[in-house]
Amino acid sequence: MKKIPVQLQLFMILFLVLVIPMSIISYYSSSSMMRYSEQEIADSAMTKLDSDIALSEFTLNNVIADVLKLVKENKFNTIKSITSYSDLNSDYETINSAINILDSMNEMLPNDNTIYSIIFYLDNADYIISTNKGIVRLKYFESMDWMEAAMKEINGAGGVWYPRLLNKATVTEIEKGTSYSESIHVISYVYRLNRLTTSTKGTIVVNVNESKVCGFFNSNKHNSVSAGCIIDTKGNVISHWDKSMIHQNLSHDNYVKRILETKKTSGCEYVDANGERTLYTFNKSPFNHWIYIATYSMDALLEKSNQVRTNFIILTIVIIAVGTVITVLVSIRFSKPMKELVKNMKAQAGFEDKGNKNELAFLAAAFDKIREQEEDLHKLLKDREMETKYLAVHKLLTGEIANSAELEEIKKTFPYSHYIVSLVSIDNIKSYLKEANPEIRSYYRYLLFDKFENAFPEDYHVCCAGYEAGTIAVIINIEHYDHVRVPKTLKNTLNQIKAIAGEVLGYTVTIGVSGVHTGCEGIKECVYEASEAVKHRLLTGRDSIIFWESQEKETKKFHYSYNSEKKILNFLNNGDFDSLKTELKEAVNQIKEEKDISNDNILLIFNQLVGATIKYLVEHNINTSKIFRSNINIYSEIAGLDTVDEIEEYLIEIFKSILDYTAPGRQNSETKYCEQILKYIREHYKEDIILEDIAEEIGISYSYIRKLIKEETGKSLIDNVNILRIEEVKNLLLHSDLSISQIAKEVGYRNNQSVIRFFKKYEGISPSEFKHLKQKESN
Repeated sequence: MKKIPVQLQLFMILFLVLVIPMSIISYYSSSSMMRYSEQEIADSAMTKLDSDIALSEFTLNNVIADVLKLVKENKFNTIKSITSYSDLNSDYETINSAINILDSMNEMLPNDNTIYSIIFYLDNADYIISTNKGIVRLKYFESMDWMEAAMKEINGAGGVWYPRLLNKATVTEIEKGTSYSESIHVISYVYRLNRLTTSTKGTIVVNVNESKVCGFFNSNKHNSVSAGCIIDTKGNVISHWDKSMIHQNLSHDNYVKRILETKKTSGCEYVDANGERTLYTFNKSPFNHWIYIATYSMDALLEKSNQVRTNFIILTIVIIAVGTVITVLVSIRFSKPMKELVKNMKAQAGFEDKGNKNELAFLAAAFDKIREQEEDLHKLLKDREMETKYLAVHKLLTGEIANSAELEEIKKTFPYSHYIVSLVSIDNIKSYLKEANPEIRSYYRYLLFDKFENAFPEDYHVCCAGYEAGTIAVIINIEHYDHVRVPKTLKNTLNQIKAIAGEVLGYTVTIGVSGVHTGCEGIKECVYEASEAVKHRLLTGRDSIIFWESQEKETKKFHYSYNSEKKILNFLNNGDFDSLKTELKEAVNQIKEEKDISNDNILLIFNQLVGATIKYLVEHNINTSKIFRSNINIYSEIAGLDTVDEIEEYLIEIFKSILDYTAPGRQNSETKYCEQILKYIREHYKEDIILEDIAEEIGISYSYIRKLIKEETGKSLIDNVNILRIEEVKNLLLHSDLSISQIAKEVGYRNNQSVIRFFKKYEGISPSEFKHLKQKESN
């Protein structure tokens, strides 16, 4: 073909197009197009299924990880011997331990929104701890008979996933025997506590909402033509878009039967049945040996493809007809300038004539050669430029520019002599580093590089680079420094950058701006000044733009107020929390009012106050580890806070912890507290009294409440409540016609058994015997 002239080739092409166009179009549209479409759909469906499985199993594995984390906390040992609901509620320590376990279980809920509820059942206990119903008697909870079947499937020290129907009836509905609420399909993770983890014998159950799991592989824009389900190796349905199919066995279905029998771990198949064509995809996951199946209606998926194919045929016919006429008319005029161009190119050096009579073939070869040479040259120059620029900018920030080649590259990037450096520091950096993984942080960083550079005016030469601890350095190069115009422009632009960073990162930023320096050698000084400016966030606060000021202004130091320290320690010793907070606030305000105080000086003030506090605790034989616990390294915590207001709040929490711990030693307040506690009991003894409510009402810790009541009355808080209740029971027995059950509810007991038991405990006889004796005495 290369030796055939262009005009002759055009006529040959026209002939072929006119003779066999319809046969080519028909073959292509009816076979190749459909085959490729179906293959692409199948590949896409398998990819989507793999993605949905990964998302589903990632979520379920998180559930398992959270359960193991809960077990490692070893909180179950505190109630391992308490199998009676009454015993659990009779002592504050045991009920508090149970509440701590419930709190730990509740902490798992925000981690994964697929969890419906979490249950802990202690072997042989008559109560259940549940996140959705609290701590309730076993008889008022849903039936746990299903656990026997689930336990048989546990193999080894791990747990087992068990699909079931969960009764959503409330405690009140079960207790009263009324009609139950609706049920919900769940996939329960059953984990049996064992000797490898804890000495407690019990079972943790995490109920995962089946609809949430099903949503992972049914959430797509083709819901009307696709459906998914999960089955086990026996064909039993674990999750299904049609809820009526859950717990059914699909092994009788021909396709499901083939999946169960095949040794393949994944695959797809087109099935024609009842006039419909359906795509089946499956994947046998090693996770719990589940099998994921998804189906797609091909008729619906290919409806648009069939329409496109028809339009394509019509369009092709029109193009052929119009193109034939146009080609004949244009070919004559097209050939002459093409031949002239080929002749001129052959006369140029570097373009060899290899005997090609076809002008198009010659031009194509010549243009390909030109394009290859141009691309190679452009790539070489670009790579060299980026490598040199990156290395030069990195050395520029650290002040390590050493050779003339690097200086030349810096002059290309920054042609002007005046430099300013801005450091963009993320506020609450610890939280940001914890939430964003390295890949996300890298993506955000390069995205912000581009946005920051484009935010500046065109006459500013700007380049961004990564700096320490997630900080972004913005190097600004300007021709002339105007003391009025440049700071104003910088402030407006940096405000835009601050807003951009907040939108991208979801965190506010503080920007430190250096002074202006001339020459590359001044960049290192610019970086230092910008770093020092960022440190002034302590006083300025977060979400700020801080311009560096001369270091000479920081020669005036803030002298530590020993008077404030003595007052704070005195208030701490006397338990006067309000005065302590007021004095600490005054000390902080004094720091804020002090002009040009250095960052190091501020930290020194707070560290000295912390040191004096610790010395006070040691001198008074107070165990600091019991007070501070995880906050034992207070100095590091203070150094990691952004502002003095945050340091003030943190110290207030520390002092509050100390006061709570040392409260029992302040005897002068005990009488007042006892009166308040006894008054509260007299006013609320008919209700369910919770120690935390009394503590919040009075303003002291609940452990301190127990101690005061015991010392004042010689009885526990529960005994005092029960004595008041029994006195009221005696009054109602003699002066009302109420039954024992009615009296129980009237005085705050849940049932008549509780009334009888406590009546015998405190009076020595039953209520009926007491009433009989009193009636006999009156007669």
